[in-house]
Amino acid sequence: MIKSFLKGLVVGSIAGGVGTLLTVPRSGNETREKLTKELEVATKTTQDLNASLNNFKKALLTTQQTAQEIIPAFTAGLEQDITDFKFQAEPRITQIKDQVTTLTNHANALAAIDSTTDNAVANSKEK
Repeated sequence: MIKSFLKGLVVGSIAGGVGTLLTVPRSGNETREKLTKELEVATKTTQDLNASLNNFKKALLTTQQTAQEIIPAFTAGLEQDITDFKFQAEPRITQIKDQVTTLTNHANALAAIDSTTDNAVANSKEK
């Protein structure tokens, strides 16, 4: 798509230049010299553009190859980090669950004691 656009741009530029040269009042020799120079410039520009496109293609391929080499290693490292984190976190999570259970049991025991105390106070007030 880009290559077609660039070719169209170059061809359009050349056609516009030729059309302009042909409509300008000059002698035939001057027009031919001017046309020859313009064609040389257009040819040079086209060659430069092709060289730039080839360099871009090479850079893109290099980037793609680098990505194909790096992404699997990065993914493997990330998966290992997640596995290590889970391995380290599981005992802590178990310990936290045990502490929550212990605290819940203590809270329930305190609530039972408080309820018993409230009942005893209420009974003593009734007497």
